[in-house]
Amino acid sequence: MLTGDDFEAATDAVNGRLATLAGHLNVVNAQLTEQVAELLADNLWQQGAVKSPSAFLQWKLGLSPARAEAIVRIATRRHEFPVVMAAFDRGELSLEQVDALMTAPAWADEQLLDFARLATVTKIRRGVRSERFEHDPTEPRTAPKPPVDTVSFGVGRDGRWRMHANLDAAAGQRLEAALNETRDRLFTDGNHDVTWPETLVEMAERSLDTIDSTSRRDRYRTWLHLNLDGDVTTTDGWRVPMTIRDHLLCDGQINPVLYDDGIPFSVGRAQHIVPDRTRRIIELRDRGCRVPGCNATHVEIHHIVHWLNGGTTDTCNLISLCPHHHRLHHRGDLGITGNADIIGDVIFTDARGDPIPETGTPTLPTGPPPRPQIPYREPLRERFDWNWIGGWIHPNILERRRRSAA
Repeated sequence: MLTGDDFEAATDAVNGRLATLAGHLNVVNAQLTEQVAELLADNLWQQGAVKSPSAFLQWKLGLSPARAEAIVRIATRRHEFPVVMAAFDRGELSLEQVDALMTAPAWADEQLLDFARLATVTKIRRGVRSERFEHDPTEPRTAPKPPVDTVSFGVGRDGRWRMHANLDAAAGQRLEAALNETRDRLFTDGNHDVTWPETLVEMAERSLDTIDSTSRRDRYRTWLHLNLDGDVTTTDGWRVPMTIRDHLLCDGQINPVLYDDGIPFSVGRAQHIVPDRTRRIIELRDRGCRVPGCNATHVEIHHIVHWLNGGTTDTCNLISLCPHHHRLHHRGDLGITGNADIIGDVIFTDARGDPIPETGTPTLPTGPPPRPQIPYREPLRERFDWNWIGGWIHPNILERRRRSAA
């Protein structure tokens, strides 16, 4: 345990190394956004059947969707913020700082820089809210975009399912009324400690119970896969905790899935339409579109060797494709060959017939990264006076005030 002068010397050394690395990282990220801007200008990102520039960066660079989208946002607007971009190129600002700054109007480019050098990403986001900017009085105000109703849901990294809704007041009150009615019904039935999550699940159960068609009911059934070792997984591969597994198996319907020498049930040439049981096995195996660089989870099941060409409805010949890539294949712009049951055996080719690799392959560096012109300076940790920060005024407003004063 270091103390005294030794501790101060060690902290100075590590802080210096971190500042140097931060500067290198900022310069490299700036060069990356510049390269992406060129890709966008010439549409060079349209490789390997990817659907968007963000998907291209995720595929080639191994980035997360959020980081790839931030790089594309910056690359798209580099020319609008020359002052901020110059500081970014020198290594003074991080990628996240620049992304937050670009939510401000482009005319405030020069005014934002001094503030950005001192602020963390959180403080930048708080400081560049739209109400802090006095816009150009000589330009007509654009009408604000009407809000869009959104609902998002899915399983997070921790395996828990989440849902978020952003609705207008009328629709939200209807949903709230339905939740209140369901909660009152549960309370009347004797569940005096009912929670809102239980209420939401009960409302969904009541909706599913109204389905009369057997085939339609099976389509919207929650399917769980029980392995011989006792593990239970969802169709998209999430492991169900033991306590929930035991509860479900006490009051659940089990449909067996047959295996032959370890290969899930197949029907060969006896059936063209993929049976529901086989479809669930394919979805569990692929867990989304199999095309490299695609993150889509809403998929269609495709025969690799087409049925008309003698293909079988066996798992080795069935693969998950999103609607976009399914259409590309049938247009002749995406080739697919191989055994889908063997990892790495399926080969995808683009419209020119060139193989599409699963991921990008970085070239290992042979020298140090580009050195920043100015060492990176970490943001201040002091409390900001928000009456001083922000309130950025358009130059035309200042000119109008000077004329009025004169």
